Formats: sequence, structure tokens, C-alpha cells
Amino acid sequence: RKRIDWRFIDGQLFVLDNFLDSLRVYPKEVPGLRPDSADGIALRNQMLEEMESQGGLSRTITLKACVSVPGALEGETVRAWLPIAAACRQQSQVEMLDMTPEGVVAPANASARTASWVSSTDRSFSVTYRYHIDAAYCDIYGGALPSHPCMDAPLPEETSEDRPHIAFTPYLRQLTERVIDGLEDPLDCARAIYDYLTQHIDYRYQPPYLLLGSIADDCAHSLRGDCGVMALTFITMCRIAGVPARWQSGLYVAPDSVGPHDWAEFYTPQTGWLNADVSFGSSARRMGEEWRRRHYFGNLDPWRMVANDRFQAEFVPAFDGMREDPYDNQMGEVSVNGRGCRRREMLRTVELIEMLEVPFSD
Repeated sequence: RKRIDWRFIDGQLFVLDNFLDSLRVYPKEVPGLRPDSADGIALRNQMLEEMESQGGLSRTITLKACVSVPGALEGETVRAWLPIAAACRQQSQVEMLDMTPEGVVAPANASARTASWVSSTDRSFSVTYRYHIDAAYCDIYGGALPSHPCMDAPLPEETSEDRPHIAFTPYLRQLTERVIDGLEDPLDCARAIYDYLTQHIDYRYQPPYLLLGSIADDCAHSLRGDCGVMALTFITMCRIAGVPARWQSGLYVAPDSVGPHDWAEFYTPQTGWLNADVSFGSSARRMGEEWRRRHYFGNLDPWRMVANDRFQAEFVPAFDGMREDPYDNQMGEVSVNGRGCRRREMLRTVELIEMLEVPFSD
């Protein structure tokens, strides 16, 4: 049924080692394969319903991130970078509570914010931080507009290409023209692009992005991708349509799990900056939850940690080798004597220490 993605490498067919996780997303099409637990879904839906009924939710979240390189030899210089909460539209009151000594914290508005270290003795590094996050809700499909829009003017690069992955290819130009045909209002254009992508793209776990070609164009052809692939496709099509759009990524922080996640921001003159989570919208469509699909156009939720606001952003201080993921930073990166470590060489964890419900402040 073409549900298993594959690659030819030196004439041999290979599939991703986590292909079962992709199949598990479609339990009705793969009889006998145990689906993911529904407990987390019920908890999430309850939170979203509260968010919509109250006009928004706020949380104060404390996280501990760790990275280690047990294979580094004595005397080798280890450099480590761990993502931390950045100052942005949703996040404020960021505090560093504890960290491995001699760490350097990047500026609050760094495009890929990190805590970093250089050591010839330490092999493990950690940082514990706390931040406040506000998630306002506005029924964009119902015609409502934000009460306090963020009207920060878009930058020129937020309407342009950023090759190789945000590329205005002939196919994407043609597809975008078809999707927004007859529409002039930027908000209508962004909504039409979101509708098309969430209703047509299926979720698939991906190889490392370094192994992918032109991500947005490939996704538009294959109609499959993960959260970052979908976000990049939305950003690219919005920019083609003249709607400023940019990247956001970091973590999805649920009470029972923490993991990497990517989504997008877009700008219209009447709304200012809003979010779109195409991956979660696609998931909602797949599960028959139209209300949730609509929620993630214009809104997110308070279960987030934003560390990055640009795809392909450099670290501060700069990385000194080839990163495991040169495009995004959600779990951390390490180099040993100037050589970037691969995933199998690093042990990386993020732990939720505390999540406090606090009054929402719009």
C-alpha cells in the first residue's frame, strides 16, 4: 500500500529503522499492529478544550536538559550546546536555575538559543531552566481576530527563499497558485495553504534532514513528511503567496512526555504574527477531529518550549564542526576536538521538572 518509505543506497533497498512508528500512525490500515496509547490524546484534548473555552492558557515550566559523550578520550576538548528557552512572542521570564559550571548562555533573542560549554575534563553537561509561556486562543475560522496582535514588522528574509530547503521551485509556484486561486486577502491565502497541507499530507518519520533534498518541494510531490517538513512546506508556500512566514521549533512539553517539535509563524496586516502547526493539523484530520485541525491554524497551546526562530540558524558561539542536524536544534549538539558527534555518540535527554498552571494573561 506504499506505506513504507525506502531509499536506494548503492543499489540496495533500505527502509528507516523506525518505519513501524510510521505505520503505527495508521492502525486501521495495518490490522494487528498495536496503536499508540490514547491516554495522552485525551489529556491533550482536555487541555485544548479548556484553552478554547477560557480564551487562552498559561504555564510556568521547568525543564532539565542533559547531553553527554561517554566515548570522548582523556585530554580531548569537548564542546557542547543545549537548546534553552528564548525570549519570543509567547515566552517570557526565562531563568537559568542550575547548569554545569563555566557554561555560556546565548543572548535571549538568539535565533538558535543555547547554553554551551568548552571542557577538556567534563563529558556530561546539563542546564535547568524555567520560563513562562502564554497561549492565547482566537477562532480564526470563525472570523475572530487577536485582541492584542503582535505587529512586529516582518524582515525581508521572511518573504524570500532560503535554499536549499525553502526554494521557490516551479512546482511549488504552480501548486501555490492553484491553492490560492482567486484569493487576495493574506489571511485567506494562509488559511487555504494550511487547509490544503493538513488535508493532503500524511505523517511519516524522516531520515536526518541532512540526507533530504529540497525539503518543501519533495514534500509537495510526495505528500508525506514529519513536523519540520510540513512546517517548511507551509512557510515556503506562504512566502510564494506573499505572506511573510518563519520557523519556530523546540519542544512539545506534555505532562507525560517531552519531545522535539517544529511549527511555523505567519504574518498578516490584520492579525500580526500567528502560529500554524501543520503536523498537528494533519494528525487531527487523520483522527477525524475537525475542531482540532482548525485550532492549530492561528493557535498553538501552552505545552511548548521555543528555542529557535529560524531554520538553518547558527549557534552563538559558533559550532566548530559538522552538526548532527545543521538545520534545527532541539536536543543538543556536541563536538570533540572539532569533529561534530553523530547521534549514536551522544546521550541526550530532556526532563520535565515542573509544570504549573498559572492565570492566563492575554
